[in-house]
Amino acid sequence: MKKILIIATAILLVFALAACAAKKAEPEESSENTNVANPWTDVETAEEAADGAGVGYFMVPEENTETGGGIVNVTGFRDMKELAQADGYIGTAELTIRKGLKQNSKDVSGDYTEYKYEWEADLDGMPVRCFGNEEGKTMKAIWLSDNFSYSIFVRGQGDIYDTYGLDLETTLEVASAVQ
Repeated sequence: MKKILIIATAILLVFALAACAAKKAEPEESSENTNVANPWTDVETAEEAADGAGVGYFMVPEENTETGGGIVNVTGFRDMKELAQADGYIGTAELTIRKGLKQNSKDVSGDYTEYKYEWEADLDGMPVRCFGNEEGKTMKAIWLSDNFSYSIFVRGQGDIYDTYGLDLETTLEVASAVQ
């Protein structure tokens, strides 16, 4: 009887160790969130975007401003550390305007596409770098003024490689309204 009890205890011990090993082999569930936090905060006004970004003030073209490229309508604002953004439309194209703190002449557009054409324009003595896939049509414009970096980014109804863009006069018209 004593032998049976020892064998039964040994068998139970083997099953217990096997159960522990199996449990340890299973991945532990984590309560930690592994997603990257969204750095953007949606706000109601350009002033709130400027405050949230820490850029002082943020001015964009007035609602329903008529340009050679169509009417400008701003539909929303957002901010993150050191960057204010306005989203909207110019004509039928999407428009994004950004203002950020100048950091080593950084391009604040968030667009790193290699465009077929690049040229420089003059806005009241200030150089504006323009980029596009069609000669003379701006899809991205960037410039520096005082302690700030600025950008205008336009997306047509297709993808980024479509040939839509703003003519130089419209680009400079929109850029002159951004502060």
